Amino acid sequence: NFLNNALNEVERYESEQQANSNNNNTNNLDGHVRLLATITRRVARRPPSSDRRLVGTCLANASMGQSMNLLANPDMAQTLLGNNAELRERNMGRIAAIVFDFSFHRRNHNNNNNMQQQHQYPRSVFSDPIAMEQLCAVVAANAVSTGPTAVRSLVSDWIVPSIDSLPPLAVVAIVSHIAVEAAGKGCPAGTKDVVSSLVPSVFKAAIGPILIDALRESDERGYDSMVDATAGSDTSGGGGGNIEHRTAALALRALESWCKADSIGAVKLRDIFASTNINILEAIADALYSNAEVLIDAVSDLIETLLQHDAKGANVTLGISIAGSVMNNCLPPGLANQLMLAQQITGENEKSRNAILSELVSAVGLQ
Repeated sequence: NFLNNALNEVERYESEQQANSNNNNTNNLDGHVRLLATITRRVARRPPSSDRRLVGTCLANASMGQSMNLLANPDMAQTLLGNNAELRERNMGRIAAIVFDFSFHRRNHNNNNNMQQQHQYPRSVFSDPIAMEQLCAVVAANAVSTGPTAVRSLVSDWIVPSIDSLPPLAVVAIVSHIAVEAAGKGCPAGTKDVVSSLVPSVFKAAIGPILIDALRESDERGYDSMVDATAGSDTSGGGGGNIEHRTAALALRALESWCKADSIGAVKLRDIFASTNINILEAIADALYSNAEVLIDAVSDLIETLLQHDAKGANVTLGISIAGSVMNNCLPPGLANQLMLAQQITGENEKSRNAILSELVSAVGLQ
């Protein structure tokens, strides 16, 4: 009820401000909506079963001070529990509608018509990049806490089929936070397996295309893009840069989160995109040429994560090589052949890792 009423109050206040053409400033609400999103995310992390237990405890406590025992009537108790679950679903659906609303993802143009565009499309507090990402995190946290079936449904039934009709920033923010939430110790059993099974579709259909488009659009905007980044298009503390920079950075963050969740290194990442027309390593190298700090930070963290997983692969290669040199003469023919095959595979992976590393080092040097 608190969340529902709070959202109603925010929308009511914005409507009143927009009706008054002389006072169209909603910046004073930014902090309130960010705090509201933070609180809601903590609530969304609570599984529905825990919600029911919590509401049941509240009913029991309320009954102790009432002449009527709320738990004495099983039908009434189930009705109250059902009403709470329905209210949670309604509020989460309302937040999902907000994050997937294109009107909250409009680009802030920095040109002569800027004042006219701001008058035509008044800024909403939900357009604040920090609040928007936190609301996307609410959607992801609710899906993960509900269970692996909800995660698969959100990704496979909603996001991937509708990828062309959804705001790119919202998509990459949600999938990024799904991987982050799924890595937590308290996530429901089976969630990590579902996340691993969704890696190919999420990478190929969502993160990869969005990253490529965001990098290309930020390049095409050229000087105006950097003017937006330095002239205050993001004055709310969202990390600087325009919407293309933020989208590309979130896509890189999403790649990093999913690579961490499924232990994906540079070689495996390249192989996942091998069946597409996306050269993901070239895209990562292109991101290194950006002048946007938020983008450089994101791509640096991604490269560090990939190299950490590749270092583990290099240790495996070294271990197999040592085992082969020590045990090759004393193994049965069948095991010897398997060890030789393992050496060949790990040797090829090592060559690929070295080639990828050289390419990334060259990109860093050119940057």
